[in-house]
Amino acid sequence: MNEFSHSVLKIQRYAEKYFVMLMASAMFAASCMPDPLEVDDLKSAETQIVVSSLVLPDSSVAILLTRSIGALEANSESDPRTLITEIAINDAWVTITTNGATYPLALVQDGVYQGFDIPMVAGTECHLKVVSKTFGGVSATTFVQAPVYFDTVNAEAYVNEHNDYWAQISYTIKDPPAPNYYVLNVQQAKRKDVVEDILKPDAHIRRVEDKTFNEQIFSERFPAMNKNFYPGDSIEVSLSNVSEDYFNYVRLRMENDLDLVELFSEPIHYPTNVRGGRGFFNLHLTDARVIVL
Repeated sequence: MNEFSHSVLKIQRYAEKYFVMLMASAMFAASCMPDPLEVDDLKSAETQIVVSSLVLPDSSVAILLTRSIGALEANSESDPRTLITEIAINDAWVTITTNGATYPLALVQDGVYQGFDIPMVAGTECHLKVVSKTFGGVSATTFVQAPVYFDTVNAEAYVNEHNDYWAQISYTIKDPPAPNYYVLNVQQAKRKDVVEDILKPDAHIRRVEDKTFNEQIFSERFPAMNKNFYPGDSIEVSLSNVSEDYFNYVRLRMENDLDLVELFSEPIHYPTNVRGGRGFFNLHLTDARVIVL
C-alpha cells in the first residue's frame, strides 16, 4: 500500500468513527426531548367590561361601556369609530349614586350612557354601578375633583426645524392648596360626538404636577404636536384637575405610547378602579378654550 492509499484509509476510518459518534449523540438527544405539550385546552382571556367616563360641558355625566377584545381582533390600523361600534355594550343598566340619591343613565349612542342633574360638588363621593345582561356587572367609586381654571391661555402657530406646523401653547393658573394633578389636552377644535370627547385619540396630552409650585401662580409655554396645525386652524386647549390615581393611569398610558385599540385589547395591565372590569371611572370638570391660531 503506497503512502497516498494509506492516508485515504485513515481518513475513511476517521469519518466512520465521527459518523458513529454523531448518530449516538443524536439518539441520546432525541431520548432526552420531552413529550410535546397539549395546547388544545388553552383558554382565551375572559371578556371584561371596560369603563371610560367624562363630565360634559353641560355638567351631565357620560359613561362609555365597551367589552375587552382579543389581541387579534383589532390592530393600530383599525378605525376607532368602527371599532367602538363593534365592541360597544348597549344592554346595561347604569346608575350613579351620591349623597343617598341614585341617578339612572340612559343609552344615547354606541355604548354611551348619559345622566343629568347629578351633583358635581367637589369632594363628593360617587358610586358607579353597571349591570349588563351579556357581560355581567362592575362597580367603581370616585370623588368629584375640584375644578381649576385658566387665568390666561394663548396659542400661536409655530414652525419647527423640520417645517412641521405646531401649536405653541402658553397659560397661567393659580394653584390651590393641597397636592394637585393637572392634565392638559390640545387638539383641533371640531364637532365631535360623545365617544370622541371621551377617548380623544388625536389629543396632545401633557401632565403637570404641582410639587414645585404648590399654592403659587404657575405659567409655562410648550409646543403641542399631535398632527400639523396651520395658521387659521381652531384648536381646543383644555385643563383638568384630576385625581392622583387617574394622573398615574394617564402617565402609564403615555409612557407606553398606548394606542387607542390597546385600551380595549388584552392583555391589559394598566391600573383600574373598576371592580370586576377595566378602564377608569373619574369625575372632573374641564376648562376648555377654543383658540384660532
